[in-house]
Amino acid sequence: MIILFCFILSVLFLYYILIIAYTRGFENYPTYKPSLVSEEKINVSILLPYRHYDHRLYELVKQIELQTNGSAEIILANDFAADTFSYESNSAIKILDLKENSPELNSHKNNKKEAIALGVTAALYEYIICLDADVVLADTWWETISSFILEKKPHFAAGMHRYESEDSWLNKFLVLEQDVLTATSIAALYLRFPTMCNGANMIFTKTAFQAVQGYDGLYHTNGGDDLFLYHRIFKKFPFDTHYIKNLDATAYTSTPDTFRQMVKQRVRWISKTTSYENNSIQIQAVIIFLSNFLFAFGLFIFPFFPILLLKLIIDIFFVYKIRNFYKLPFKLVEVIAFSFLYPFYSMLVFISYILKNRF
Repeated sequence: MIILFCFILSVLFLYYILIIAYTRGFENYPTYKPSLVSEEKINVSILLPYRHYDHRLYELVKQIELQTNGSAEIILANDFAADTFSYESNSAIKILDLKENSPELNSHKNNKKEAIALGVTAALYEYIICLDADVVLADTWWETISSFILEKKPHFAAGMHRYESEDSWLNKFLVLEQDVLTATSIAALYLRFPTMCNGANMIFTKTAFQAVQGYDGLYHTNGGDDLFLYHRIFKKFPFDTHYIKNLDATAYTSTPDTFRQMVKQRVRWISKTTSYENNSIQIQAVIIFLSNFLFAFGLFIFPFFPILLLKLIIDIFFVYKIRNFYKLPFKLVEVIAFSFLYPFYSMLVFISYILKNRF
């Protein structure tokens, strides 16, 4: 029993240190504030890999055109989409077909890395902005992104990603989870131990992509187009890798429609962890997993209950800090519910991952 108590206390201590580090890192990472509007123009290629063609892709291209005044090169990389993109435009739009360029590929695999590599080869410009095909951009997205590129001249920059808010409980849960993940990712970069970014909204240079050999050696892994590139470029250009901590540069997507879809998506995320080339993300993931495991299974054992309540308090404190940045009301009941349920949700995702890979 003493050994078990010591183990629980050790895990909670590491978790406490990690969350305090995240809190300080997120608060200390500078919020980007664009300087005075510059007359300088910037040429970029905006890359949109897509597997499904629907109204969201059409609306995204339209939104990009309006925000950039048609000045950006738009590249659409068709990853085995059934329908052909059709759009009347005065902008420079290139449509690439992965099936024609890489006949060895098929639609049963996620070919987004191959689509991005093809788009980089075809891009006219040094700066490439990669967006998911289903995002909705903040109204000031281009103004903020272009200003950041001109001022910081990054080799890689992760823009913020959020879920669109709705009234359902599942949506509120996922919006908060995504905001927490983004905050921890920003904090981890500040601490020089990068973890995550979101490929729905990222910037990189052709120079950096070529310097790290793109995704060479990683094409066998399903997904991971964002994190693998992020980690490789950070390793090569650590002080030219940034997060754009500004809500005006946010890309929004819809949350999964059902709880089952949400779990399947999270299982896909954790399935890539063993392939990461940056070990720091795995160490942080183990600490978080163990703390959630102990909370989920130890909460019902009275001697451990008071100790594990410390995790709940730590989580609530961290969410409070995040809510301040997002200028969202801090609803204590919602935050307590999230902090209490999240460990059980994490265990469900982990069990689903085990079952999927075992059977």
